[in-house]
Amino acid sequence: MSKKICPICGYQDDGNATYCRECGAKLTERADDAWSAYEQKGQYSSYQDSGQQASGGTGQQNAQYSNYQDYTANIPYQQSANDFGSDNTANGLQIAGLVCGILAICSCCCYGVPALIFGIAGLICAVMGNKRSKNGVGTAGMVCSIIGLILGAIAIVYYAMVINQLIQMNYFDMLQDMM
Repeated sequence: MSKKICPICGYQDDGNATYCRECGAKLTERADDAWSAYEQKGQYSSYQDSGQQASGGTGQQNAQYSNYQDYTANIPYQQSANDFGSDNTANGLQIAGLVCGILAICSCCCYGVPALIFGIAGLICAVMGNKRSKNGVGTAGMVCSIIGLILGAIAIVYYAMVINQLIQMNYFDMLQDMM
C-alpha cells in the first residue's frame, strides 16, 4: 500500500483516505507530483506573502500556516431534510378558514346564525386553500368550520325550541301587559 500525499500541506496518509485530514485537499498517490506541487504552493503562496507583510519580518514564524487554502468555499449548500418540499407554509385562504372556523365556534351562542355564516365561509376558504397546498392549518380550519356549523345548527334548533315554548306559555303577551 502506498502513502498518499497532500499537494497543499504535505500531509502523508498511510490509510485509504481520499482527502487530506489536515487541510481537506484531494490526496495524490504519486509522491513526486505531490511534493513538487506542495513545494510550489509553499514558495509562491499569497498567504505567506501576507504573513511577511503583517509581521514585518521574514515570515518564517508562520511558515507552517502559509499554505492554508479554504476548500469549504466550493462545497455546495446542503439542504436539511426539513427544507425539501418547502411548500408546507400556510397560505392566506387556509388562515382565513381557520379564523372563520374559530369565530364560528365562538359565535354559536348568538342564536346560531353567525356561526352558520362563519362556518360556511371558513369551510369554503379552507377547502380552496387546501387545493393550493396541503397543510395542518387548512385541516384545522376545516375542522373548526365543521364544528362551528354543527354548533350553529344545534343553537338554531335550541333557540327555536325555546322561543316556541315561550310562545306557548304566552310569555310575550305577559311582557306586553307589563309595559
